[in-house]
Amino acid sequence: MDKKRLTVWESACIITGYGVGGGVMSMPYLTEKTGFLVSLAILGVALLASYVLHLMIADLAVKSEGGQIISCLSRFLFRGKGKMALTILFFVLMALILCTNLAAYISGAEEIMVELLPIPGLMAKLLFYLAAAAVVLFGLKAVGVSEKIAIAAIFVLIGILAVASLFADHHEIVLAGASGKAALAYFGMAMFAMSAFFSIPQAVEGLGGDGEKVKKAVFLGLFNNFVLIVVISVCALLASAEVTEVAMVGWSAGIGEWAQIVGGVFTILAMLTTYWSISLALGAIVQEQTKLGARPCWILATLPSLVLSLLPLGGFMEFMRLAGGLIAIVVAVMVVPAYRNARNEVDGSLLGRYGATWVQSLIILAYILMGIGSVVSV
Repeated sequence: MDKKRLTVWESACIITGYGVGGGVMSMPYLTEKTGFLVSLAILGVALLASYVLHLMIADLAVKSEGGQIISCLSRFLFRGKGKMALTILFFVLMALILCTNLAAYISGAEEIMVELLPIPGLMAKLLFYLAAAAVVLFGLKAVGVSEKIAIAAIFVLIGILAVASLFADHHEIVLAGASGKAALAYFGMAMFAMSAFFSIPQAVEGLGGDGEKVKKAVFLGLFNNFVLIVVISVCALLASAEVTEVAMVGWSAGIGEWAQIVGGVFTILAMLTTYWSISLALGAIVQEQTKLGARPCWILATLPSLVLSLLPLGGFMEFMRLAGGLIAIVVAVMVVPAYRNARNEVDGSLLGRYGATWVQSLIILAYILMGIGSVVSV
């Protein structure tokens, strides 16, 4: 077995794993505010915009011969005397934000594990960290296989909850009637829930830069999250007497207390898959920028997140999670001109004619709207 080669589905699951832990469970609440049909249309637009942007990143990674996002931007965007300084600054910023995001997932998993199991918080954090970091130690193929298994388990758990929802008291689903603010907030969260920028270079590497396989993996990875959002939204709207901001609270109350356990396991798996994908990407970025060995980079990519989760930095981590969302927007807006330069400098593109200037402009607009949508109140 080639430790660097992934199947299309394994690559897709790494992309799905990156996104599934971010915002999926908040979608039903926003769907109720927006109206189901309007939400479905917005979600379709978000899927299309996300797919194009992620293919732009894949194109940069292919043309950089497997480079991570930072080296892609360094090659095709950062220019002049400030190139080195910008690369270092961006690397430090990305490392800090990704580490604190990982720490937030450890803390979030601890809260759920303490409720499900009679264990102290410290043990819960250590158990989650060991399960998360140990897989990444074995590299890209191990993460791909683990993501494939975990994503399959996630679909099974959601399937169980979906079937149970059919036997619950059904509530009316609002089909339309969104306000502009609600629609914008939904779009912002939908784009966030399907953002998996830093996992794309891993998919490209795992598929050996094969353009057709990369396009399939990117679409499948994002489409998995699209399907999860739709299924979770429909079932939560049907079964919840009150659709709560975290969907599982109202949803499980509508179908029985046992659903809280299933929902808790789902959430832990979602956080685990996201931790795998983010820490794998961070380790690759650290290795690329520092030229250290794989094992020291694994330590640098994972251990700081455990240390941060043990410190009383709750407010700081919430701030950094917000910063992570803002950075996603910044990265998206930076990727487009980098892609434009790469398109002009290197022949060929994964997007073909769909990477034209008018498409690039629409993608920038989509991510600006995402930024606005992430701060409007509903």
